[in-house]
Amino acid sequence: MNNNETALIDAATNRESLHNISSTTSAWDEVAAIISGLIGGGRYGLKIRIPHAFVMTFLFGNKLPFRRKLQVIAKLAAEHSINLASFACLYKFLLASLKVLSRLIPQNDGSGGAPVHSGILRRLIKSVVSMVINGPFSSSLKRTLNPSVSTPAGIPQHPYHAFLAGAVGGYIVWGRYSSVNYQLILYLSSRILVGCIKLAREKGIRPFSWKKLKFANSYPYGAAVIWGTV
Repeated sequence: MNNNETALIDAATNRESLHNISSTTSAWDEVAAIISGLIGGGRYGLKIRIPHAFVMTFLFGNKLPFRRKLQVIAKLAAEHSINLASFACLYKFLLASLKVLSRLIPQNDGSGGAPVHSGILRRLIKSVVSMVINGPFSSSLKRTLNPSVSTPAGIPQHPYHAFLAGAVGGYIVWGRYSSVNYQLILYLSSRILVGCIKLAREKGIRPFSWKKLKFANSYPYGAAVIWGTV
């Protein structure tokens, strides 16, 4: 064996070792992102709910004794914090799972392992699973996205993954009715509506793209309509 062959074997071994190390690091990064989401969600839930619950309880709970007021504040803050932490943890976990599954499915679609004359039902099941994991536009995503580029931990590999993980987390965590959950649904609904209007203006969709309906011009009228309706 000459020196060139030895160098090629050493280079291949080093690449394989680096690949294994990067895969391990990526897995630990995903775990760290899940834990970070759990801690950050719980902390942020306490941060925004305690002042709100304190003001609302002492403002509208005049008939409640002082100890009961503190219990209500603690209950609302704990519910918000636990729900937000649970959602963030579940969301990051689902993103990591979808990322792994989306990488495994293309590897099983080729000619490696499965016979060409596999049954129609098996192909149909694979197509359905691929559509659920990668979305209905998975074929176009494969052309536009480079699968060799690693997506950072905690970030969806495809935009569809964010929707799917958010929908599952929303149903499991926020699907139970409560005053806290209902408040957040109302708040997020208004944010989505405003975001859709901004997106329509950026896309040039009329009448949202009209210069007379700029934010500085339309905001006073919007505030008047909303508060007049309330």
